Amino acid sequence: MGKVKKTTRKFNQKHLKTELERRNKNKKAQQLSKKRELKKKKRSANADTDDEADGFTGIEAVDELAGFAVSTLKDADADMSKFIESDIENEDDSNDSTDDEDVAALLGEDDDEDEDSEEADSNAQDSEGNGDEEEGAVDGTDSEFDDEDTFKKEFEAMKRKDPEFFEFMKKNDPGSLKMLEQSSDEDDEIQSQTDGNGSDSEDQDVDMADSSKTSTKPSGVLVTVGLLDGWEKEIKQSHSIKAFKQLLLAFYSASHMESEGGKTTNSVYRIEGMKIFNKTVSTAIRVAPAAFGHLAPVANGKVDKKKSKKWNVVQALVKSYLTSLLELLKQMSDPTMIQYLIKESERMVPYIACFVRHTRAFVKELLRLFGSPAVDDGVRILVLLSLRQLVSLAPSEATDMALKGIYLTYVRHSNVKNISSLTTIQLMRNCGVELYGADAKASYQHGFVYIRQLAIHLRNSMQLRSKESFRAIYNWQFINSLHFWTEVLATYCGDRAEEKPELCATLESLVYPLTQIVLGVVRLVPTAKYFPLRIHCINQLLRLSSATGIYIPLLPMIIEVLESPEFLSRRPVKSTLKPLMLESHLKVPREYEHTRVYLEVVLENVFGLLADGFASQSVRIAFPEWSVPAILQLRRWRKRVGVSWSRFSKQLQGLLEKIDQTSRLIQQQRSKVDFAPSNLSGANQFMQDFSPEKTPVGQYAASLRKIRAQQRATLVEAEVEN
Repeated sequence: MGKVKKTTRKFNQKHLKTELERRNKNKKAQQLSKKRELKKKKRSANADTDDEADGFTGIEAVDELAGFAVSTLKDADADMSKFIESDIENEDDSNDSTDDEDVAALLGEDDDEDEDSEEADSNAQDSEGNGDEEEGAVDGTDSEFDDEDTFKKEFEAMKRKDPEFFEFMKKNDPGSLKMLEQSSDEDDEIQSQTDGNGSDSEDQDVDMADSSKTSTKPSGVLVTVGLLDGWEKEIKQSHSIKAFKQLLLAFYSASHMESEGGKTTNSVYRIEGMKIFNKTVSTAIRVAPAAFGHLAPVANGKVDKKKSKKWNVVQALVKSYLTSLLELLKQMSDPTMIQYLIKESERMVPYIACFVRHTRAFVKELLRLFGSPAVDDGVRILVLLSLRQLVSLAPSEATDMALKGIYLTYVRHSNVKNISSLTTIQLMRNCGVELYGADAKASYQHGFVYIRQLAIHLRNSMQLRSKESFRAIYNWQFINSLHFWTEVLATYCGDRAEEKPELCATLESLVYPLTQIVLGVVRLVPTAKYFPLRIHCINQLLRLSSATGIYIPLLPMIIEVLESPEFLSRRPVKSTLKPLMLESHLKVPREYEHTRVYLEVVLENVFGLLADGFASQSVRIAFPEWSVPAILQLRRWRKRVGVSWSRFSKQLQGLLEKIDQTSRLIQQQRSKVDFAPSNLSGANQFMQDFSPEKTPVGQYAASLRKIRAQQRATLVEAEVEN
């Protein structure tokens, strides 16, 4: 024989005995399962011959509990922490188990919990997939131990062989242990009834009726106004933890009231009536922040766990309160009540940031309210304030979740349906832009990923050149996504660059790729029916160029609209349709195509863009030379179509005069400088303190913006009235 490997020797020494025992157990389990199947067949045959109704035997419940008990006994000595973690983290499947754990902790059963329990919660999530496989294995093998005699042996073995685990179950989960004992007793009674010939079905019916009557009786202590006042008095005067626990238990019962009937069941306390419900909720929300502040003070916006001597007790109270508060937020539909709850939850943000699971649940609920069409703008602003405070305190995981969630929520709800929805979308965009200023690194990472996704969609559309690929680009969600990132870069690389220089330096590299994407979208389908979309994109580029000072060639794209066949060769169709508001359209409606009403609106917006484009460069040292090609094209257009569009011809003449006045102003200022054209730093600082709004063309552009704003307000009022 060859030499035995070192790994084989180690396996024989450490694991061989355990592996042999496991295999023997599996063999015994298979034999027992066969016996159990034979017993079931005999029972069913006897039941068919005697024509007796099959009553509830409780075998299924005993099987599940037996499998649970055996699986925990097998792994109790090996790894107790895995068993605890498998019971704690099930939040993705349902929140009921976690809520019950918080209540169990609140009853004082986990006062000795370690301060690092939240790290165990996060580790449990990573092992969630493995846990599911282990549970599946237990169900496939150990569930065969549900024979009555075997279950009792295993249950007794747990008491005898592992008293520490039995005491742990008795202390931390007495309810499950009691159910195991009751199930075992019921199984003995049922077995004796089914094996004997003198069983009476009428007695079983009476027992079932009695049990149903007792189960419908309300359980728990009835909460009264006097009880709530007494708790509040003890908490405020003596800072009683016991009274605070009872108040939070009552708050838990109130937040988990059944939707029908208005009563709580299977809880420590029972709430009956809206008066008691309102009193319980208001008392808990009013008292809890001050009580937590006394037990675990907040310093510099964060909870100092080291200085808090009672943190092991306080964290159970905090978890229970947060669970109840989140459940209450999910149930509320009144905007006023939602605002009140969010305001109060802001006081608990330092405590929420201490727990990863509750942080995720809190962010998820805030984002749901942020995108809900049933809430008003005040709720969205409060959501932004809470998220911004949470991002500044919570770890990077919460920051990523908040930034990603608020952008995706904005995109999902950015489909413009009418003029009134524009206000809501703009508010959501402003809130998202404000949140992206909280963390420079995370903002750049998310911006890079989502701008790259937009570029990939555009590239695919340009390669396929099909109607479906065009629809993937020419829709409100894509355009509003571009608008979102344009506003982010214009704000933090332009308007607020001095306030946050680090964020400006980080995001500045995203300006070029975003500009190229917008230019590609403009030129994807350059037809007259998509003039509204072109105007939207040019407005975004104007905003970006004006804020950042980066030159973007926009005048050629604007003049392309004027030189289209719609204005030069085609005669417009007369129509009596009402004026069209381009802000709420990407594509012109079919009934407006080639009509004079539509083309007049387009010309008004184009002249506004021309004025804004010239104004954005009106303080540049090269403005007189830069504006010459555009002036020549505009004069040529005015000469060709001046008769057909006389009103706009006069408006264009006024714009050209303002451009000429601005050119003379620049030449006067330029004659005073003492540096050569090769001095780029001096050229960039030319008229740096002079605002573009003060130049002649800048003043003209501002007046046109006011006129368009008045027209827009009139159209919005008319639509609201209709």
